[in-house]
Amino acid sequence: MLVAIIALEMRNERKVDNLKEQKTVVSLVTPLGEGGIGKIIVSGLDALSIVNKAFQGKGIADLREATSHKLYYGYIQDRGQKIDEVIVTIIKQEDSFTGEDVVEVNCHGGIRVLMRIHECLQSAGAVDAPWNALLTRSFANGRIDFVQKEAIQEIIEIRTRLGAKVLLDQYNGALSGALKRGLEIIEEIRHFFSKDAFVSTLTNLIRELLETASFGMALTTPQVLVILGKPNVGKSTIINAILGEERMLVHHEPGTTRDYVSEFISVEGIPFELVDTAGIRTTTDKLEAMSIEMTQEQLQRADKVIVVFDNARPFDKEDDEILRTLHAWLMSKTSGALPQKAHTYAIIPVVNKCDLPAILDKRRIESALQRPVCALSALNKDGFDEMNKRLTEEFDTVYKPMRPVVFNTRQYQLLAKANSFIEKNMGCLITRQRTGEALHVIDALKKTFTACLEGQE
Repeated sequence: MLVAIIALEMRNERKVDNLKEQKTVVSLVTPLGEGGIGKIIVSGLDALSIVNKAFQGKGIADLREATSHKLYYGYIQDRGQKIDEVIVTIIKQEDSFTGEDVVEVNCHGGIRVLMRIHECLQSAGAVDAPWNALLTRSFANGRIDFVQKEAIQEIIEIRTRLGAKVLLDQYNGALSGALKRGLEIIEEIRHFFSKDAFVSTLTNLIRELLETASFGMALTTPQVLVILGKPNVGKSTIINAILGEERMLVHHEPGTTRDYVSEFISVEGIPFELVDTAGIRTTTDKLEAMSIEMTQEQLQRADKVIVVFDNARPFDKEDDEILRTLHAWLMSKTSGALPQKAHTYAIIPVVNKCDLPAILDKRRIESALQRPVCALSALNKDGFDEMNKRLTEEFDTVYKPMRPVVFNTRQYQLLAKANSFIEKNMGCLITRQRTGEALHVIDALKKTFTACLEGQE
C-alpha cells in the first residue's frame, strides 16, 4: 500500500511539473469555412488570465473568479475595439478534458471573425496549436489512455454513423476497460496458486477481442472493393445501381471504361472504397492495354473483389483468364495478410443480366471459386440485397453499446502477440512448478497489455 501511495504521489508531482512546463495553447477546433458557430479552445496554466485580457463580460469582471462549467456572455475585444460577441465556457483543471484550465470561446463562424479572435488570443500570450495537441495534453495529464486517444483521432475521419457510434464507445472506455480487466486477471494469475481458471479467462478475453478486429478495422480503414470482369458485362451499370445515380459511362461497345473510378459507399454501416476498372482482356490497343495494367494495380490494393460474369454469354477464355488472375491475387493477399484478414470472404462472384435467358455455365465459376454465385439484374436493380449480405457477412454489424472493439493494427498485433505467448507457455502458467519461468511469462503478458494502453508497439 505504501509503495502504491508513493507511486501515486510521484505521478502527481510529474503531472504538476508537466503543467508548469507546458505553455498555454489556443486551438481552432472548428474547421475554417462559413458556418453559424465557431469554437476556439484555450488550454493551460494561464488560460483564464489570457482570455480575461481580451474578454469583456456581462456580470463578471474577472474570468479567474469564474465558476467551472458556467457560461458567460460578452465580447472579445482588441485594443478597445469589439471583434465579436461570444459565449465563454470555463472548465477548471480538475474537471477538464485536458487536465488543465480550459476556456471555450464560442463565436460567430465566419473565417475573418475566427481568425481575428485566434490572433487576438495569441497576442494575449497563448501559443497556436492544432486541435490534436489538446489530445496530447489530455493523454500526458492522465485524463485518457492511448486507446482513447486513438479512438477520438479516428472519429474525425470516420465515414459512417455505425463507425462513429463504435469509436465513441471506445473513447468512453469500452476497449480500455477490457484491457484493464486483462491486467487484473494477469495479477490474479501472479498471486493465486491455482491458476487454471484465470488463464482460461484471460485466453477467452484475448480471443474475444481479436475476433472484433476485422469489424473494427473495416470501420476505420474503408476496404477497397474492386469491380472486376471482362468488358461489357455491366460493371458500370452495377456501380450506377449501387450509387443510385448515373456516374459511370455505360455503353454497349467493349472497352468503354479506360480509367478506374472510385467512390465511397456504406453497406450496413461498413465503409468501402468502390473501384470500377477497365475490363481484363487481350488487346492490341495501347491505351486500353494501359488501362488494363492499371486494373492490375488496383487489384493489388483490393481487400474484396466483386467479379462479374455475363449470364447471356457463354463462359470463354477471357472469363477463364479472370479466374486465374483472381487465384493469383488471392494467394498473394493471404500470404501477406494479418491473420484476422486472411480468412475473410474476399471474392464475391456475381452473374449479371439474369433478366436475360441463361447461357453461362455457372457451375464452372462456383467450382473454381468454391462459392455460390450471386444472381443480379443491374438493369432492373434486382439481387443487390444478396450481394450486400455477401459483402458484410464476416462482420457482426448488430452492435451492442459499449462493446469493446479492436480498431487498428497496433492493438491487434499486440493482442495477437499475447495470445501466441499464452499458447506457447500454457504449461508453465498452469503448473505449480517452474515458478520463475511462470513469473517471466506473466511479466511479459503484463508488458504487452500495458503497451496496448500506453501507446507502445
